[in-house]
Amino acid sequence: MDYFINILVKCFVFLSRFAPVFAKLGFVEYRDFRNLERESKLHILLVGYNGARNTGADVRVAEIAKQLQGCFGKEKAQISVMTLDEENICCYFDSDIRLVPFSSIFFVDVFRACCANHAVILCEGSTLKSKFANALTLYFCEAAGIMKNQHKTCIAYGSEAGEMDAFLERTVKRLCSDTYFIARTKNSLEQIQRLGLKGHLGTDTAWKFDSSSHMEWAATQLRESGWDGTSPLLGIAPINPFWWPVRPSLAKWMKAGVTGDHSLQFQLWYFFSWSKRQERQFEDYLDAIALSVNEFTKKYSCHVVILGMERLDADACNKLNAKLARPAAVFLSSDHDGYEMAAVLRKMSLLITSRYHAQVLSMDARVPSVAISMDERLDNIMEEMKLCEHQLLHADDKELASELKSALEYTLFHQEQIKAKIGHQLVCYQNTLEDMRDFLISWLFDHESLI
Repeated sequence: MDYFINILVKCFVFLSRFAPVFAKLGFVEYRDFRNLERESKLHILLVGYNGARNTGADVRVAEIAKQLQGCFGKEKAQISVMTLDEENICCYFDSDIRLVPFSSIFFVDVFRACCANHAVILCEGSTLKSKFANALTLYFCEAAGIMKNQHKTCIAYGSEAGEMDAFLERTVKRLCSDTYFIARTKNSLEQIQRLGLKGHLGTDTAWKFDSSSHMEWAATQLRESGWDGTSPLLGIAPINPFWWPVRPSLAKWMKAGVTGDHSLQFQLWYFFSWSKRQERQFEDYLDAIALSVNEFTKKYSCHVVILGMERLDADACNKLNAKLARPAAVFLSSDHDGYEMAAVLRKMSLLITSRYHAQVLSMDARVPSVAISMDERLDNIMEEMKLCEHQLLHADDKELASELKSALEYTLFHQEQIKAKIGHQLVCYQNTLEDMRDFLISWLFDHESLI
């Protein structure tokens, strides 16, 4: 089915050559740079994985839109954001920003949206990789390919690249050859360059996400959960690291419809990977965290807070909570937006995270953390902060429980040194983000890149 999606993406990219004809027939709205002066506004489309209550994905795009609005204002640019659910993301944007709905069967939605805009910004962190879903990368490839065919500009902003299936690599090389990539890590930039694509090193776009207006709310919520206001707060951001990638399957879709079992259904015809082995790995991961946290909290009297950074994390959060000696306070992104989730994260004294953006958003408050990584994202950021030796673990480590106990003890007793490293790196990230903004603006208005 991934190959079928690949073919459909290439078909819509090919059809994008005839967008002016489709526009005359009333099928699409079409914009190119020949009418830019007449319209007086640059129409910019932000293409990301938004509206699914993924805190990281949403705050990334919120910050990109904020940058663009600060530079252009509503008089010079019309910014549009693609979203799976308007209600889930409208809190991040004012009325001047258009929300463009799309579904998991994205082919027509992406085609129409790209035709109607002068420029596309690919906003997702995990832009080029097979780890989560080939379909996600193909979604970005369609946007990039359409802009290439229509001689419009496309830039990937704060993107990550990882391992890809061979057929997907070939598609990326073909459709993204005119896209400029600002990679958020050195390792990603090397992968992008290996594919023959253009780019330079940048960073993630969420480093300046501001949750200060919600800090008092967070303190109140934590007190209501049983926190005494003085005890250390131990945050945990768990995931299910083992049910990826998501793949489309008509057979599984039909079976789910007949049996009524939708437990492994991601959306529509997309299903998580799962087996007895993956189930055991997931249980071992949760057991290791629970065992370590139970011993740590008994010794140091911490108040435990579990954070579900994406709606998909709710199952992992609830199962972990059931394994803890004392029930924890649970904050789920399905119930709280990015401002609230970031505020709670920034109240933590110590953090255990398998979520990249839990790490990113906590760093504004210099929260010391232990990362339990499932892929290169947390590996990269911990490497950049020089915290790999004692604070980087992996979800499939055989001795995860004992390693996590040691990491928590080390982090607790070296807090000041760790906070200093976080603070130093945070300044670097924020300065890089400013440079990225300047580059983005010049790129969007560079004559040679737009025609």
